[in-house]
Amino acid sequence: MGPLIEEIKNKKELKSLNSDFVGSITKELLEGKKINIDKKSERKKIIKEVRSILHAVYGVFKKSKYTKKEKLLKDISSLKDTAGHNKILELHRSTKERLEYYPSVYEKIFAITGKPKSILDLGCGLNPLSYPYMRLKTEYYATELTEEDSKFIQSYFDKLKIKGKAYSLDLTRINTLPPADVCFLFKLLDTLETLKRDITKTIFEQLQTKWVVASFPLKTIGGRKNISKRRLVWFEKIIKDCKYETFEIPNEVFYVIKLASK
Repeated sequence: MGPLIEEIKNKKELKSLNSDFVGSITKELLEGKKINIDKKSERKKIIKEVRSILHAVYGVFKKSKYTKKEKLLKDISSLKDTAGHNKILELHRSTKERLEYYPSVYEKIFAITGKPKSILDLGCGLNPLSYPYMRLKTEYYATELTEEDSKFIQSYFDKLKIKGKAYSLDLTRINTLPPADVCFLFKLLDTLETLKRDITKTIFEQLQTKWVVASFPLKTIGGRKNISKRRLVWFEKIIKDCKYETFEIPNEVFYVIKLASK
């Protein structure tokens, strides 16, 4: 199936994705279907379907100028350079939507959790670059799906002398996660559940944190339509034995959760 995977990845926004990850999506899509991938029409159809999934879970969040992030990082002078940080945060849809609300988001989170000495940010995107808005010094562990993206976050940590480690991780195949005071799961779980049902439960079982902050979008990408919070009944069932508080910004709802068993 190797040549098929490379064909699927032969698109600019998908090139950096791990072949094993793309292969697992493809295998799951093919499972139970009678498809002859050597037949041109059927091969084109499966390529289109897999690319559509990968775009929805990865590519759609990146703005058109995302590739300029390395150049913009070189121009950042210090943690006080919020304008430089903002230029990079604007390259990802989620962080751009959250940009003007970051100070109040972190103020509300840390008022509940206390100031963490360590943070674990899963499926982080560009969120680690909101570090200046946290107004604290903390160890920072960040995971992203691709090596390319995780290396960029590590470059940021190194440049600004933040005690942090970024690494590539497929969250549908986790075994262990590093301990931390707080875990961020920002706009992540909806997407993961489309890839692997009940993966949220698995992640919560693997967490070695006192607190979890999970967020969910309240609007579709681009902000054209509202998304009802009633859909989150499935998530509230998972955390029903935990104490939690919620708050909202215009496009996002946050759950600040004290894990019952921690």
